[in-house]
Order: sequence, then C-alpha cells, then structure tokens
Amino acid sequence: MSYFTEILAETSDGFRALDVDVRDASDLDSLVEMMQAAGSEDGESVAVIEHEDEWFGLVRVCENNEIKVFLSDLRAVELSPFADIFADFLDSQPDAYEAEPEEEFGLEEDAVAETDDDEDEEVAMLEFDIDAEWGGDAEIYVDRGVLPADLIEQVEKYRSDPARVVAHVGETVGFADQLQAAR
Repeated sequence: MSYFTEILAETSDGFRALDVDVRDASDLDSLVEMMQAAGSEDGESVAVIEHEDEWFGLVRVCENNEIKVFLSDLRAVELSPFADIFADFLDSQPDAYEAEPEEEFGLEEDAVAETDDDEDEEVAMLEFDIDAEWGGDAEIYVDRGVLPADLIEQVEKYRSDPARVVAHVGETVGFADQLQAAR
C-alpha cells in the first residue's frame, strides 16, 4: 500500500497544487510552515495525506492562521511514517475501560470470576473487529458546508476507501479537481 500526499493552496482563482513534499515535515509546525510559505496570502491551504485503503489526514490552515486537523484512524496514523506530524492528536485516543472486580456491582466473587472468563473469550474475538477511531476536529470544514456528522458518517461508511471521503470533502470545499489532477 502506498501513500499519497498533496498540499493545495487557495487563490482568487480556486485551489492550486503546490510543489511541496509533505514527507519533508518533521512535525505539525514544520508542515504548517511549509504550507504557509508555499501558499498564497489571499487564501487558505490544505494538506492531504492518504494511506491507500487505510486512513487519511487533512490539515487546514485557515485565512486567520488557525490550524485544524482531522484524522480518520488514529491507530493507523500512529503506525505510519507520519506519526510525528500528528503526535499531539494521537494521545486523544480514549483508554480502554477496565472495571475492577469491586466495581462489578455486588456480584459474588465466584460469579465475577466466571463473568471475567466469559468476557475474556468475547474480547479476544472482538479484537479482530475493532472500529477505528477518528481524531482531531470533525468541524474542519463546517464553514464550507462539510457538516461534522456527515464527515464522520463518510469515514465510517467508506473506511476502506479514504480517497472517496477526501474526494467528498474536496467536492464540497472546492479542491476535488485539483486533487484529482495531482494524483
């Protein structure tokens, strides 16, 4: 599986692809600096990072230099070569809840032990089908018509096709054609 990366800057004529390699960024700050340096003064820029069939990330630098990030799968990003760029967002992954035996709401110890054995078997089966968790700001493009609920629904519906979700966002925001041409 391969990676696709692109930075697009908004100009008065629409978005244009920039000749910048996202892989040269060592962290989010350096990526944002690259985006701002290569972009235009009169618009925004967006960095798109996709890992084929697995995940995508969007980094938006708004006109007021506000930075917004959305990641479709935190675990996959953490295992990717782009983990350092998104390090601040990977910690937002919720910890698994583990109940202590005394929190089993008054069950007798034997019943708790039997229940724990049954749960262990179920957990082992569920580990193969854990839903990925998105991270960052689902409102990344709410001001441009991409509602957070719609973005999350798209991520969940097309989990194995991140390019489709990015294309949906691009169509709504206005960078789909330039992104497709850059592919």
